[in-house]
Amino acid sequence: MMLGSPSIKNEPALWSKSQTEGYFAAAMVGVLAGIVVAYAQMPLHLPGHKALWWIPPVLVARLVTRRQLGASIGATTTVLTTLSLGGRLAGGVVAMPLVILAGVVLDVAANKVERRPKAILRAVLLLSTAGAAGNLICFIKRLLEPSGAFFSTDNLRDVSWAGTTHAVFGFAAGALGAILAYAIMGLLTCWAYLSF
Repeated sequence: MMLGSPSIKNEPALWSKSQTEGYFAAAMVGVLAGIVVAYAQMPLHLPGHKALWWIPPVLVARLVTRRQLGASIGATTTVLTTLSLGGRLAGGVVAMPLVILAGVVLDVAANKVERRPKAILRAVLLLSTAGAAGNLICFIKRLLEPSGAFFSTDNLRDVSWAGTTHAVFGFAAGALGAILAYAIMGLLTCWAYLSF
């Protein structure tokens, strides 16, 4: 490049309107998920089942908006909304950072998946595993509760059962979120082709 000649190099903006809208959408989905977690009653009464209410919508919002911190923001607004409405998620205010950490795990997995957009089955498996890991992170509060002797036979059986159900519900929630996200993205792609 010669001195004094105009540069044709396009540098990306640090922040754009589409990024703001994507993060706002992820936050609003988190608010809606928080309302559902606070008020919806699922008659399962199994440990970790609330992951089916909040992980799929947060993961769908993250994948559809393609914002790098979308799941973290969605998880944060989910837990804040749930707690402000009197609900309980992952053990209450003390365990709130665990839900945010679960959102970070979903973000890391989604960022990895976005690097290989053609491998959908591999992406669903990775996101399902991230959902299981995220829900197991929320399970940590169960291990820290002073609910009696931790190494008694009955309590060890209860803890292992709760860990298993957290992993299963997290895996199912991650799979559901990934499948819904890819279905929505497919519909949006078809809509884009039909509208032009």
